[in-house]
Amino acid sequence: MMNGLGNLGHLGKLGHASTSGTNHPEVEASGRAFPIWNTKPGDDKLLFLSIHGLTEQIGTPTPENPVPMRSVGDRGLYLSVMQDKESSDYQLLNIKEAMKKAGHDGILRSVNSIYDEVVYNGKEWKLIQRIGVSTGFTVTSISTLNSNGDLREVLIRGSVKGTQVTPDISVFYSNKFYYTGDSTSNKWNKVYGVWTNSLRYGFTVVYDITDYPTEEALKAMIEDESTIYYYVLFTPAEYSLDLPAITTCDEQTYFASNAAEVKPRMIARCKVSKALDYIREGLIGYYTGRGRSNTNENKNILPDLSGNGNDLENKNFAYTPESGYGDGYIQYDGVDDFSNVAWTDVTTKSVLLVCEDIVNTKQSPYYSLTSMIGNDRSLFGGISNGKIPANNIYGYFNSSNLGSELYTKDFSLEKGILNIYLGNTGGLINNPEYVYNLCIGAGNFYANPPRYSCKVKIYDFLAYTRKLTDEEIEHNYKASLQYNGEDIDGKAG
Repeated sequence: MMNGLGNLGHLGKLGHASTSGTNHPEVEASGRAFPIWNTKPGDDKLLFLSIHGLTEQIGTPTPENPVPMRSVGDRGLYLSVMQDKESSDYQLLNIKEAMKKAGHDGILRSVNSIYDEVVYNGKEWKLIQRIGVSTGFTVTSISTLNSNGDLREVLIRGSVKGTQVTPDISVFYSNKFYYTGDSTSNKWNKVYGVWTNSLRYGFTVVYDITDYPTEEALKAMIEDESTIYYYVLFTPAEYSLDLPAITTCDEQTYFASNAAEVKPRMIARCKVSKALDYIREGLIGYYTGRGRSNTNENKNILPDLSGNGNDLENKNFAYTPESGYGDGYIQYDGVDDFSNVAWTDVTTKSVLLVCEDIVNTKQSPYYSLTSMIGNDRSLFGGISNGKIPANNIYGYFNSSNLGSELYTKDFSLEKGILNIYLGNTGGLINNPEYVYNLCIGAGNFYANPPRYSCKVKIYDFLAYTRKLTDEEIEHNYKASLQYNGEDIDGKAG
């Protein structure tokens, strides 16, 4: 993976407050818009800032109905730095204009968790381009692999019209084809679906010969300059940017992008007067998507950041945009993805869950995102669109139709930051002689068949051995805003 400056050097510490000496604590923050608490004023306190590229495609593209790929900077990209989000006095940087002046098109793209990146090291600005763009594809040969009625599966040999493609990245985006991620799964229902071991060596496509009766017609469409391909560059390109130093504010500094449509995720590292972190007392498990990538060598493991060694193991992930790591989150596909660990002598009382885009799927119409399983019993409450079902007696949070104790504040539901108090189950969860499996992405893995969870993006998951106070919940909420941003529900910041 060609990450270059910025993409690896700091992400590994995200989620932790750190110190570089007693009088100089540092924190890391990320999100589409986020506060950094306890900042000190000056133009030398922000040590690092990265603005990530992102490409989205809404809909399923076909040659007859292309779907445009939207990316960060398509219609402008500004960075606002201010005291708080209500401030009228702020520093405004035109990032897109600086990129264009440097000879770039001013757009930050991504492919399968690899992204273009604007990086500030506390003194200088740089653009790192990792994603290439090709208008058309030079076809050298077409060979038929399989046929089924009017459908053909063919191997397209050739090369993109641009900088060389990396040989080890299989995913690419196109406005006329969609990536299936699997060369064998249900391929005959995926007309105009493609897969590849590397775009460098061509790709395979399933198409209908009633649309393109000859290989010459298919070749012409693939090579047409209106057919666009995004791919990972073999060698990243770097550009120096003419942008000023960033000045932080007293007590709090708020960062937001003014991108018109697709908003980028940003990460920052900053000197502060006092570091803010999640509550650690009673923390038994802490998992996050921050700093994780589909190209990590240890991608099958979700390390436990609590220090207790309760690492989670990912099961059935394809490590594609629909099943794997995104930029700061873990994407569960709602089909068969889950992560679990067996732990003993654990009494879990409270959970912090930071998530978004909860969707029940045809394969997994079940509510539960997570479960604590012992002796084939699911002991962790299910979650569906921010509500635990009324028939669940094991967990609850603030919802007017449930009654009982309203323990989590309304702000949690508004932002996708959920504080769940499990209450007194009176059952196996408090019995240390049993071995329990914590499953994220599985409502009840030991059911027959297993009940996997809905499709969901999970940013942070923290489990505690005790009930948190109202003050601690509010503290964790503030920490999550700093770590994950304030608009994780997808609404414009």
